[in-house]
Amino acid sequence: MQAIFLVLKQVELVDRIMSSLANAGIHGATAIDSAGMAKSLTKLNENIAMVQLLRGILSGEDDSHKSKTLFVIVKEEQVEDVKSAIKNVTGDLSKPNAGIMFGVPVSFVEGLS
Repeated sequence: MQAIFLVLKQVELVDRIMSSLANAGIHGATAIDSAGMAKSLTKLNENIAMVQLLRGILSGEDDSHKSKTLFVIVKEEQVEDVKSAIKNVTGDLSKPNAGIMFGVPVSFVEGLS
């Protein structure tokens, strides 16, 4: 079994990703709020935080540094289905700020049917 994680800055894609996973026969994914390193670092330096805030206001973007982390535990044979379902929504994850996806082997699971 594998735990597949996706850290996503484009939080507006979460519902579409969940739908894509369901359409691929993948169930039990969970999304949680998360924050990246940039949020912590900007808190340390008021000047950087002010510049970030000003840049966000001037560009019309929400510069809150919020992200979502999605994860799901699947059988080995479902890993490629999960990756495809996610990339069908996110596109190429190698682009800047697109997100990061990784898998971790799971040694045991309780509570999955």
